[in-house]
Amino acid sequence: MASSRRRAPHDDALGLQPLERHADHGRRDAPDGWYKRGTGCALRVHARVLRRNMASEFGLAGFLMVFRRATQSARVMTFLTLLAAGCSMKDAEQAPARTEQHQATVFTVNYPLAYFAQRLAPENVNVVFPAPPDVDPAFWKPSPEAIGRFQGADLILLNGAGYARWVRHATLPKSRMVVTAKGCRDTFLPAQQTASHQHGPDGKHAHGDTAFTTWLDLRLALCQASRVREGLIQLAPASEEAIHGRFAALEHDLTQLDTRLRAVANTWRDQPMLASHPVYQYLAEAYRLRIESMHFEPGEALTPKDLRAVDALLERHPAKLMLWEAQPLPTTEQQLRNRGITIIVVDPAAQPPSDGDFLTVMTVSVERLTCATGTEACR
Repeated sequence: MASSRRRAPHDDALGLQPLERHADHGRRDAPDGWYKRGTGCALRVHARVLRRNMASEFGLAGFLMVFRRATQSARVMTFLTLLAAGCSMKDAEQAPARTEQHQATVFTVNYPLAYFAQRLAPENVNVVFPAPPDVDPAFWKPSPEAIGRFQGADLILLNGAGYARWVRHATLPKSRMVVTAKGCRDTFLPAQQTASHQHGPDGKHAHGDTAFTTWLDLRLALCQASRVREGLIQLAPASEEAIHGRFAALEHDLTQLDTRLRAVANTWRDQPMLASHPVYQYLAEAYRLRIESMHFEPGEALTPKDLRAVDALLERHPAKLMLWEAQPLPTTEQQLRNRGITIIVVDPAAQPPSDGDFLTVMTVSVERLTCATGTEACR
């Protein structure tokens, strides 16, 4: 934007241009002569000072007038030089402060990944799991504003295996994405059941063709955690040693739980079980549990049709235990108990618990399974 000051005809002869603030001073591609980063100290002073033959161009009187202007302008240029130096010093002082205050942001699509990132990340990394607490994150439909926050994150942790379908339709920066389950196994398990049902405010949905609660196989969860580790090291290479140390502690915790669950497999080998929802595929495969799934919600009463479906399934799959994502209604528990079925709550932990964390939720689930199967004494 040009200055509104009326320019004297001799300004060009002196090589001076009015002081301006360029609209593009913060851009890398700003015009030459402007400060590209800083506090707006954008000064442009040309070096064409007195390079014309003023005496021949203006005559003696004109030369004397221009000389007086040059003397005055020299003082102005000295002031501008000091001002520019002050701006540069101010920029140099402020730059480290901006770097130190910068906090990298990691966004995740489910709570297990957020937990892994929180366990591993250095203090200057902020981990965000933005899904509302009253929805299943796998079927959450984020707003454009929420997607924009994902797009602005320094690291985006995805689950893979078809989890969070909205990711397919959103434009996310691939260079900052880590699909944590990718490469952790050759193929993902089929969901097998595609009946449409509803839970939470997001409306009806089907679980699709691919099972996605991969972290319920704790070895697969550990593999996903290792992918989180790799992403964080790229994000914060100065903290690599600390991240490796934190990963070793997480690996120890997950391996201990995995060992206890494998003991359940040895005790409960080939015994039939039921599940209220088709979310335990990786748990079943990893620990050799024979699980048949229904489509029941903990907060909804079983209908006569539901009970007939249970009776029909028990004829070919005589289960004594049934896994639920949360505690069902007392009437539901009683109806199942009348059929010889014991309820075991195994929370998939896709959302943060009201108390504790992912590890405590999984530990409680393992203790319930080891108790119900007789693998360990009940506590």
